[in-house]
Amino acid sequence: MRPIKKSRFFTFIFSFCPGAAEMYMGFMKNGVTLMAIFFLLCGFMAVTGFDFLMAVIAIVWFYAFFHARNIAKMDDMTFSQFEDVYVWEEFDRKGAFKISSSKLRTVASITLILVGGGILWNYLLDIVARFIPGDYWDYIYPIIDRLPSAIIALALIVAGFVLIRGKKKELTEQQNAADVVASAELFTQKDNTKEA
Repeated sequence: MRPIKKSRFFTFIFSFCPGAAEMYMGFMKNGVTLMAIFFLLCGFMAVTGFDFLMAVIAIVWFYAFFHARNIAKMDDMTFSQFEDVYVWEEFDRKGAFKISSSKLRTVASITLILVGGGILWNYLLDIVARFIPGDYWDYIYPIIDRLPSAIIALALIVAGFVLIRGKKKELTEQQNAADVVASAELFTQKDNTKEA
C-alpha cells in the first residue's frame, strides 16, 4: 500500500485514536506500533493498577495526535519521502537503538503473559474470596490484591539493575579500549624518540 494524503477531515477525526490517522494515510508500521503501544499501556495499567502509567499514556496520546497532524500538514514532496517505519526507528536514525524481530517478539510475549496473568489473577481472586470468611478476608485481601503490583515492581527494579550493570560494563570496555589506544600511542612516541 502506497501512502497517500486523504481527506483532511477524516485524518483529523482519526487523529484522536493513536495510530489510526497514520494507518488511514497508509503508514501501517507507524500506525500499528503507535496504537499497540497506547493500548498495551492502557491494558497494563488496568490489570496492574499502576496509576502512574496514566501520565505515560497521556504523553503517548499527545505524541500520536500531533504526529498525525504533522504528517497530514507535510507538503507533497516531504510526504512522499516520509518513510513508513516503526515508531522507535523515527527516534533512532543512526541505528544505535536496534530492536530485532526476535527481541520484539520476546518483549511482546512477556507483555502478553503479564497482562494475561493479571486478568487470570483477578478472576481467581474473586473465586477464592467466596471461600474465605469475611473476618479473615479483611486481613488477607490487601496483601493478595497488591501481589501482582509488587511482583511487577520487583521485576522493574531487577531490570533497572541489569541495565545499570550493562551500561557500566559498556563504559568499562570503552575505557579499556581508550587505555589500549593511549598505551599504543605512548609506545609509538617512545620508539620515535629512540630513533631520533
